[in-house]
Amino acid sequence: MPRIDQTQKEREQSLIREFLGHLDYRISNPKWPDRPDALLTLSKGGKRKRVAIEHTEYFHDTKAGHLSPLTPIDEFWQLVHASFVCQVSHREHLTDIDAKIKFNNGNLDLPTKLGEQKKPARQLAKELIDFVEAHQVRQSEPLPFRYRDFNGYPKLESMLSWLRLSETDDAVCVFRRSLTCYNITTGYFRLSLEYIKSAIKIKNKKATKYNWGDANEKWLLIAASSGNISNNAGRAMPNVNWADPELLDLCCESLFDRIVFWEKVRCWYKWLKPSEKVVEFKR
Repeated sequence: MPRIDQTQKEREQSLIREFLGHLDYRISNPKWPDRPDALLTLSKGGKRKRVAIEHTEYFHDTKAGHLSPLTPIDEFWQLVHASFVCQVSHREHLTDIDAKIKFNNGNLDLPTKLGEQKKPARQLAKELIDFVEAHQVRQSEPLPFRYRDFNGYPKLESMLSWLRLSETDDAVCVFRRSLTCYNITTGYFRLSLEYIKSAIKIKNKKATKYNWGDANEKWLLIAASSGNISNNAGRAMPNVNWADPELLDLCCESLFDRIVFWEKVRCWYKWLKPSEKVVEFKR
């Protein structure tokens, strides 16, 4: 499993490897330049080819080439969750707790560098654990808490709008799995062909200046890769107009030999160039 605190380049490499695994390719002689993002030899069915892959993320709440407004909260929450899992692993009495939190709508005043966010993430995770241990939870009585209840817990008081605790009889270690952030998991999500088209336009323009090396094929991977609602395209729907004329023209005129859209969380992908049927798969 990839580390939660991976760098952007490490996450990109993990994503590319995971997607190629769904296609049953074996990877050899990998190189990870910046433009394109990967140069790999792919093997399957006794055939080999050298492929260059450019990756870009999908968002439905911003313009192509820009990060979602939720990205800073999402990245910080991953650090909090990772620290929480580490700190709670030896506390078996907490394994049946389900916790949901919501950050303040205002500015969280987070450090801009990911490395500098680790300390406040650890502090917030510790205060969450301490708070849960100080408040008895019963299955039939979900407990809601507001910021005014966090006196004595400075990180909770300054960062959270509310916290909800409940108990479950699931035999799995639920607390680690069910610590969720309302800001990034609840809300509106959809598949936006407009974003996909604009992403192809931008990458088509930039790709003319890339060093493609010894690649036999050039691929563009557009990925909806996280549970963040802005980075989620939902389930594969039959009413999507994949035959949109502008989309077909952009793909046809592109210097990329293959273009694919991948919904990682909902487990499906669609080759846009050459056009193929949606493929759904199980984890």
